[in-house]
Amino acid sequence: MDQKRLKKDQIGKLYNELVGEYDFYAPINKKGNIAFEKIENPEDIVLDYLNSKIPPKSVLFPQNEVLFEYTLDEKDVEITDRQDLEQKILIFGIRPCDAYSFELFANFFSFHGDWKDDIYLKKKENTTLIGIGCNTPKTTCFCTSVNGNPFKKDNMDVFLTDLGDTYLVEGISDKGKGMVQKLSWLSDASKDDLKKAEELAKIAEESITTKIDVDTVVKNLETCFEHPVWDEISESCIGCGSCAYLCPTCTCFDVIDETDHYNNRGRRIRIWDTCQSCLYTLETSGHNPRDTKIQRCRNRIMHKFSYYPTNYDLLGCVGCGRCVYVCPANNDLRVILDKINKIEEKEDEKVVA
Repeated sequence: MDQKRLKKDQIGKLYNELVGEYDFYAPINKKGNIAFEKIENPEDIVLDYLNSKIPPKSVLFPQNEVLFEYTLDEKDVEITDRQDLEQKILIFGIRPCDAYSFELFANFFSFHGDWKDDIYLKKKENTTLIGIGCNTPKTTCFCTSVNGNPFKKDNMDVFLTDLGDTYLVEGISDKGKGMVQKLSWLSDASKDDLKKAEELAKIAEESITTKIDVDTVVKNLETCFEHPVWDEISESCIGCGSCAYLCPTCTCFDVIDETDHYNNRGRRIRIWDTCQSCLYTLETSGHNPRDTKIQRCRNRIMHKFSYYPTNYDLLGCVGCGRCVYVCPANNDLRVILDKINKIEEKEDEKVVA
């Protein structure tokens, strides 16, 4: 039978069987917030969470990452590439929206002809995702408006459904099906298990009440670049960048060199960056093409819902809602999209008047 059952008290057994082959990452409670970290004790794993504050993109795209190391002499620079990219990674307990974000990352980092991010792509190639459905989505979630679903399985290798005392286990990809087959101690799921999983998926989808007409948003963004709505949208923004830093699809980074001149060696590092920073587009000449808050707020929305659809035929948002609940100024993305959605309607009202 393709579907299996995993008892909740068997998580430790699952971990012990897989940790020898993989770097095992899972959600843990870290100072009151859920974050994905490498697991050393399976008892630390938390699966009954609504969503992590820091997205699991940090596993494959960490906040600070060494790209390569180098040594210097009087004539040349010798580059030492990363030696750890063949290590297999397993991310356990990832939500569907975050699993989909990995696909958007891979699309972005492989799209530009010969210029590809080999580090990210190699890590993703060696990564297995064991995901879990969202029985109780947060009130800030809107994945169903951006081609997602709280039980979307497409981007998983193995999918879990929380049935109460047990998890329904389903292999999705060929890699995932092979993994499930190797876990021969898993018991077969019953028809009641399958029925309950379907009911939970339906209830979860219906619980997401936010409905955004994203097609109209994308259409309106084509003609509203100079619209006064951006003044209104950016009015409460304080430019902290929380929305971007904690977004599972934001790819922006800066690159710095740390050089030890005494030993003639160094390393090149990339760190997360954000277009919401006033320094992000600052040129060495002193000119800044996006020197106002209005321009920076507009760029974030245009990137997700205009530039991304234009360049990749995909939306750059997975509807996880993190930017909604972490914004200290309550600048709600759902409200922003609703304002953009109604631009044409307002213009029509002016014509009638």
